[in-house]
Amino acid sequence: MKKSLIGLLLVVALIAAACGSSLEGEEVLIFGAPATDGPDGKAIQAAMDEFSAETGIIVTYVGSENFEQEIQVQMESGDTPDIALWPQPGAVVDAASRGYLTPIADLGIDIDEYKSNYSAYLVGLGEVDGVVYGGANAVNLKSIVWYQPAEFEKRGYAIPDTWDEMIALADQIVGEGMNPFCFGMYSNGATGWLATDWMEDIMLRTGGGTATYDQWVNHEIPFNDPVVKNAATLLSQIMHTPDYVVGGTDAIVSTFFGNAQDPMFERDGNGNPGCFMHRQASFIVGFWPEAAQAGAGSETTVFPFPSIDASLPKAALGAGDMFGVFNDREATAEVVKYMLSPDSFTAIATNKGGHGSTRISAHTGFDVSLYEKEITQVLAGVLSDALSANAFRFDASDLMPPEVGAGSFWAEMTNLAVEGPGYIDTALNNVETSWP
Repeated sequence: MKKSLIGLLLVVALIAAACGSSLEGEEVLIFGAPATDGPDGKAIQAAMDEFSAETGIIVTYVGSENFEQEIQVQMESGDTPDIALWPQPGAVVDAASRGYLTPIADLGIDIDEYKSNYSAYLVGLGEVDGVVYGGANAVNLKSIVWYQPAEFEKRGYAIPDTWDEMIALADQIVGEGMNPFCFGMYSNGATGWLATDWMEDIMLRTGGGTATYDQWVNHEIPFNDPVVKNAATLLSQIMHTPDYVVGGTDAIVSTFFGNAQDPMFERDGNGNPGCFMHRQASFIVGFWPEAAQAGAGSETTVFPFPSIDASLPKAALGAGDMFGVFNDREATAEVVKYMLSPDSFTAIATNKGGHGSTRISAHTGFDVSLYEKEITQVLAGVLSDALSANAFRFDASDLMPPEVGAGSFWAEMTNLAVEGPGYIDTALNNVETSWP
């Protein structure tokens, strides 16, 4: 009798303990750069809603166009979210170095398994003194140029494999009275990143390729090194050659990046599109006019960013969201574990709720056939192969110290667009001087 009573009390105690440890109703806040009501923001929330339905943990995503500035204020005031999504790994490293972030191993994350699923390169981007503080679960491909095959075929244009071929094609299009490129980089507090993307793709294809790129990122060569000046000169060729850009050079800094490709989907009185080529990342499909999105991968598709030095191996530039964690709460840990699992991307890939995002999972084992859009399946396969072959490099400006990558580099590329090629030396010298 006494033993039975003790046993019963133990059972009751265990049940009470289990009930007391329930995370149902716990709230977790994720703060990031993708706009709350934009394609990526809606996709993130759709994925978290799936998690909330399974666990009872209430996860809310909030995005801001001025994320980079606001998260700094939040960290300094001590009023931080549970998880932040930075577009810049360099900012994650900076936050960790300043003591704001929690090592993700403290949340129960197996680092070796994480590296196996996401590549040692990506995991290393969030590492400080051998400790991993951040991670990537979503990436996008940037080394692509969007075009419309039917418009190329109608005029007998060939897809350019090299930079010289792309310039020759651009000159031909101008000679026929049209504009070859769409190019718009206004992005509120982040204006300038589109120009830095061009610089980065050029850097990967000149000098020593990925080796020089890594030296540049780590400031092992100065920002005004001749190889960097060459990249800026080639970028200026696109921005400042008369009639290359729809709307003219002035339109580059005033056109919102999300609307920059719209002229490609429009036709003038002669049936000609406003532009023929648009170098932009895979995520841009979510910003297209709704009618155009259905033709992604068929009516409008991509060719690889052209090679410049044919002796260099192919490389892929990309970017994505790097998360950092501000506490080791059990609810926060469960959200992070979910984010790093393939399951977290199913709602995103299948376009649940019609969010329209083209986010790509960085998990090399994710089933690419789940992506609703055929073009995303193709791009996801390219990214996965590049990660596996160590041919993928993250956006350089996102890897540099924030005062450079999200500061002087963005600002000086914007100034270069406005001032013209004569400003190249000043721009590069100013960025070099700003390096901490």
